[in-house]
Amino acid sequence: VSVHASRQNPTKLYLKPGQTIDVDTAIRAIVIRSANDVAVVIAEALGGTESHFAEMMTAQARRLGMRDTNYHNASGLPDPLQITTATDLSVLARHLAYDFPQYFPYFSLTGFNYKGVWYPTHDNLIGHYQGADGIKTGYTGASGFNLVSSVTRGNTHVIGIVMGGRTAIRRDLEMVRILDNTFAQIAANP
Repeated sequence: VSVHASRQNPTKLYLKPGQTIDVDTAIRAIVIRSANDVAVVIAEALGGTESHFAEMMTAQARRLGMRDTNYHNASGLPDPLQITTATDLSVLARHLAYDFPQYFPYFSLTGFNYKGVWYPTHDNLIGHYQGADGIKTGYTGASGFNLVSSVTRGNTHVIGIVMGGRTAIRRDLEMVRILDNTFAQIAANP
């Protein structure tokens, strides 16, 4: 953990400079807690610097077909040079689900323990909406409450995106409305 990583704004695990964190715990911290300090630890480990890692992420986004996304930091914290779209997030979610099925179960975890503290998921659909199997929430003052949801029922897999919610509850209700409507349309016209 670098000094730069330890100084990230919350949400975070409050890692200290010189500390280490294993990869499995780091993945859980990012996927479940949105731990910004851990995101920078991973970025620096893989890219040397956070800014170089952001360039790597943007290049990978282009390879995946994410045309309108630009990363400028590892965490998603507000930055005028960092942008994405609902369409691009759906592309990313689909690639995560189908290109990396061995890692996708991380996104359906209800929480994780770190140093005796239980960190629950912020994805309120997990365990409460039939077939919800991931993927990620996010919040910043600039973007509002966001949610990418993956729902699998039988052979049907739906990915929903809600961006800019005013509250987590309103975001979740909008996602449920979108998913309910989508599954109703599928049932009416298989």
